[in-house]
Amino acid sequence: MIIAVISDTHIPHKHEKLTERVLESLRGVDLILHCGDIVAPEVLEELAQYAPVEAVAGNHDEEYFGTGLPRKKIVEVGGFRIGMIHGDELDGVHINKALQLELLYPVLCEPFLNEPGLDCIVFGHGHKPMLDCLRVEFEPPFKVRKRIKQEVLLFNPGKAIRTRNIASMGFLYLEKDSLRAEVKIFTYRRDREQAAVE
Repeated sequence: MIIAVISDTHIPHKHEKLTERVLESLRGVDLILHCGDIVAPEVLEELAQYAPVEAVAGNHDEEYFGTGLPRKKIVEVGGFRIGMIHGDELDGVHINKALQLELLYPVLCEPFLNEPGLDCIVFGHGHKPMLDCLRVEFEPPFKVRKRIKQEVLLFNPGKAIRTRNIASMGFLYLEKDSLRAEVKIFTYRRDREQAAVE
């Protein structure tokens, strides 16, 4: 099974639409996970033309979605449990993108500690691709005084929309007993006129 992971599309705030390169990369995937800062609901409709979509809200989504999207969720697929979160809050307070890497465990893992374990947490907000692995100690409420210690893959696919001359998205490949993550980087040539403006 192939899962596309994207985040931070910011349409129409920063861009008008998804690029053809991103859309072409969605052909043949089985599921799409959007990790927030979608902004316009039409983005999810467009993605759904390629595969079923699961999404969580980011800090820029309330205006367009209200409370229609959860801030976090768990997707169970192919025998794996994948947590989804935008990754912009710590105890209900917004955190700056620059602080996110320093606060990975409290921002990304702690919201899921009462769950019966996760294999992977996908997230956004930082606008840069990241892969890491942390040991997480889950304490599900139905297992009193029983903790589940597990290595959890943390995966930020980066920003699916071009920032200066780069954009990125990710893929999860689910096989019988393994989960593999991959980042796809798109580079763009900067023309001289645009470079002069920036």
